[in-house]
Amino acid sequence: MRAPSLSLRITLGLAAGLALGLGASFAGPGRLMDLAIGIEPVGTVWMNLIRMCVVPLVAAALVSGVAAIGDIRRLSRVGARALAFMFVTILLAGLVGLGVALLLVPLAPVSAAAAEALRHAAAAGAAEVTAQAGKVQGLRQFLVDLVPSNPVKAAAEGALLPLIVFSVLIGAAVGTLDDGPRRAVTVVADAVVAALIRLVGWIMLLAPLGVLCLAAPVAARFGWETLRSLTVFVLAALISCVLFSVVVFTAATRWLVRLPVVSFARAITPGATVAFTTATSMAALPTMMDTALNQLGISPAVASFVLPLGATLNRPGSAIYQMTAVVFVGALYGVHLGPAQYATALATSFLMTFSVAAIPAATVFMTAPVLLSVGLPVESLAILLGVDRIPDMFRTGVNGIFHQTAAAVVARGEGEAIR
Repeated sequence: MRAPSLSLRITLGLAAGLALGLGASFAGPGRLMDLAIGIEPVGTVWMNLIRMCVVPLVAAALVSGVAAIGDIRRLSRVGARALAFMFVTILLAGLVGLGVALLLVPLAPVSAAAAEALRHAAAAGAAEVTAQAGKVQGLRQFLVDLVPSNPVKAAAEGALLPLIVFSVLIGAAVGTLDDGPRRAVTVVADAVVAALIRLVGWIMLLAPLGVLCLAAPVAARFGWETLRSLTVFVLAALISCVLFSVVVFTAATRWLVRLPVVSFARAITPGATVAFTTATSMAALPTMMDTALNQLGISPAVASFVLPLGATLNRPGSAIYQMTAVVFVGALYGVHLGPAQYATALATSFLMTFSVAAIPAATVFMTAPVLLSVGLPVESLAILLGVDRIPDMFRTGVNGIFHQTAAAVVARGEGEAIR
């Protein structure tokens, strides 16, 4: 009898964790709640095991991938295809989030008393939100920070976008060397990538347990009751994520990747599930690399370039959340927004998604410029922050799906035979 696939085992671990957490939430304080909360360090250790592989994997994979592409014209073509797919999906995601929110939010208008209660509850967190919003980079600083003065420091601080720029430049330089030196560098980089992928394979054997131990405390702490006052906002975000994933993923898989939807979805499930559970794309990057190289047959040159780039830039889930937040906050504060304001918010959201850090809840703080662009109060984010964990998991799951889809689309565009 065949052992269950990794995807199935991860899914079962997630289901078990949610069942344990929701059961503990329903039962209230007691041994079951203590168990659900107490196993969280096991999940944290598992997630840290994955995260420790991310920085060396990104650097080595990009150097190897860009050097393997060699021809600067092909590198430009691969990069253009990847960015075009990312830009289109982010814009579509923002439109889906806006459309669903405009349909659902008016169905459950917020009463004056409920709105006042929510604002009062947000007062305690308003200072933190305002402080974090003040740290949001402008476009000028964002562009300056793309080029790191100290790549080692950027890597140590987890600033992956500057590290990606540095690694791409090194890879491009290696690609112009004579065959001997170029082969020596790429052999070392490929060996580092292979070793890290092997290590990730060992770590993923613990994935069902790690996912269970991360999901249980989330469900135990929040349950369903926590969402009562914000049900419409949360449902609008979740429905948008599901609708966008199903429609756009199906279309991209059929017409661009040209693979059976079910088989491709099954292949990318481990990476998407890790992203969903940990609420950070970077924690899922090693798993996505393993899937692309060993299951889908995407070339190292494409996978090593597109996946780290996508995990840093491609966040359609964040665009969905931000546009949903604009509609909800506008309704909460009684501010009428017209087509011009929504277009401004969409454009701002498109730019802000590229600055979202690969950590849980980062999208909430990066929503501040989107709200400010249409005159909505930043303090309202404190309301959303309290119930962000569940939307965060869904939007990061969406991101994980489309990081892998982007790699497959680019590989197919380069004439690769994806399986």
